[in-house]
Amino acid sequence: MKHTFLFTENTWNASGTYYDENNKPVEVTGESTVTHLKKAWFLDCSLILPGENPVKLKNEYEIVPLKKGVASWKAENPALGTLLGSFAVVEDCIISLFSSQKGDYFGTEFYTRINETEYIWKSVLFSPTGKISSWSVRLTRE
Repeated sequence: MKHTFLFTENTWNASGTYYDENNKPVEVTGESTVTHLKKAWFLDCSLILPGENPVKLKNEYEIVPLKKGVASWKAENPALGTLLGSFAVVEDCIISLFSSQKGDYFGTEFYTRINETEYIWKSVLFSPTGKISSWSVRLTRE
């Protein structure tokens, strides 16, 4: 199966549901932009929580392109600090495990391919005391 998310340069629009630590749902929107250079790929992701004072959740990834089915990455997150992780492709999914550089946050992301222009992105973020947040959004290529 040929994946288009991460593997081709594109901008993807996001819409779906964010869940806080109490599992309260909030509709979110956002976008992810993938760019490629020779030795690194870049993924700039953001989700916006609406409200009187909208909150922007943002990660800026630098990805070492796939070798033997795995791509390591480093991301900067304004709230969590530096995150370190890996992507692996398993059939229709791109799966990522990650933790913060200090070890106080960890989580996983699943990007499930629907077709070449759509993915479902599901993620959960934990601290040692429990779940912080999760989300399920549809990514649609522009």
